[in-house]
Amino acid sequence: MVGYDTLAAGQANSQGAYGAGLGVLYSNPALLVDLSEQFGFGLMLVQPFLKTNLMERPQNADVPLTVYDSDVGIEGNNLDRPLPTIELPNRRADTNRDGLFGYMGFGLAHSLGIENFKLGLTVLAPHDGLATLNSHYPDERDQYFKNKVHFQRFGEWSRVLSVLFGVAYRPRPGLSVGASVEGALSAGAVMDAYVPEATVQNYSLSNATVNTNPSTRAIVGVNWRPMDLLSFSLVWRDRRFTKVKATAYLKLWNYHESGDATVPKYVEQHHTLALDFEPMEVMLAAGMTMKNFRAQAAITWNHWSDYLDTHHQRAQYTAVANPVGDFSSDPDYEFSDTFSVTVGISWEYTEGFTLLGGAGYRPTPVPPQTGRTNYVDNDLLSLTAGHHFAFRLWDRQFRADVGLQCWSMFEQTIHKDPSRKCMNPDCSKYYYPIPDEFADHARTLIGQQPMPEAAGLQTNNPGFPGYTVGGFSLIGSATLTYFF
Repeated sequence: MVGYDTLAAGQANSQGAYGAGLGVLYSNPALLVDLSEQFGFGLMLVQPFLKTNLMERPQNADVPLTVYDSDVGIEGNNLDRPLPTIELPNRRADTNRDGLFGYMGFGLAHSLGIENFKLGLTVLAPHDGLATLNSHYPDERDQYFKNKVHFQRFGEWSRVLSVLFGVAYRPRPGLSVGASVEGALSAGAVMDAYVPEATVQNYSLSNATVNTNPSTRAIVGVNWRPMDLLSFSLVWRDRRFTKVKATAYLKLWNYHESGDATVPKYVEQHHTLALDFEPMEVMLAAGMTMKNFRAQAAITWNHWSDYLDTHHQRAQYTAVANPVGDFSSDPDYEFSDTFSVTVGISWEYTEGFTLLGGAGYRPTPVPPQTGRTNYVDNDLLSLTAGHHFAFRLWDRQFRADVGLQCWSMFEQTIHKDPSRKCMNPDCSKYYYPIPDEFADHARTLIGQQPMPEAAGLQTNNPGFPGYTVGGFSLIGSATLTYFF
């Protein structure tokens, strides 16, 4: 969304038809062949001001302490047992994304002495380490953790080292092709734990195996210039996410398989995370050059219907609590494919001094969150500006670039609808989208007596009964480039 260098940031990452910086490794690697041989170093700062304001909960929506005295915990396959609201580890709270963070980057482009050929590399690293990964639940299960609603597409990113490597070639005048690979890290872990005494829960023995592997995303671009005035491009980007897989083996002393005191019980758990999902994209771009003025625009199809949330689940499946079968889903909550638009301009008002500008609009793929899920997102509008100037120092050629982006997330109010039922056959059965965590038919464990306090909807879903989301983000960047 932002762009991998300052020139991309100053033009809303619209560099599909023309490009003068290493950010083209992402926007269109075919443009890499136009770059001069160079080495650059840059900084990027991100300051979000995004917030979700939660509506006040009805008092009768709290899960009372008497839930411990009910049969809720032994009913059916109810594995996600609610906690009494008063005992949640964190109180339900608004989500504020206002922490400043930054990235450092460097890159180079070189021909290796081959005519009409260029190789490029760029690295972008967060300032606080190689990787800071975050996951969260988009429904009532977040009550066990932060007890908040979370941004999905913009503003609540994990911060991960990112590497782009690509090549470009011009087989004939006016036509260039290029390909690049965007790389990140995937991780896997196996935890083997033994608990000698189950009543002493802060002591255990464990062995662990951890491995990391590269996670890659392919990008392919073609650029065609039928005349000096015009430029057209087609770019394809594969989907990408950081995959984390964990397997845990747990053994307890004197805990055996049911009915067999000679076979110890081994518990095996599997967890898969999908962090920072980026959809497959297809981009069409066109540009025009007139003397010292250049303009370009791009429209991109984003395959968001393929979305995986941080717990490697699709939104339409997560929307169904306690699903019947492996394919129970509510299509009303499926993410939709979108078309995003970006435009960029540049004007060299005097030799070596160029003004940049741009704008972008990215509609949200997230449907109205009237049910149990809280995928927080809305349409995004970006306005960008930048400047770069070339100069000579010690008889060497340099270029300094600065860029600024302002992103606005339009304000939106979400109202939960606890009365709505899914009537689609794919749901396998009628159900209320917001699970009643203290079911009306609950009975006491002793005596099987009715529990009047269970009447109505009790839920610890942090997004219930609704919330308002909105805000903006500022992103500034600067790059110094040396030309060989």
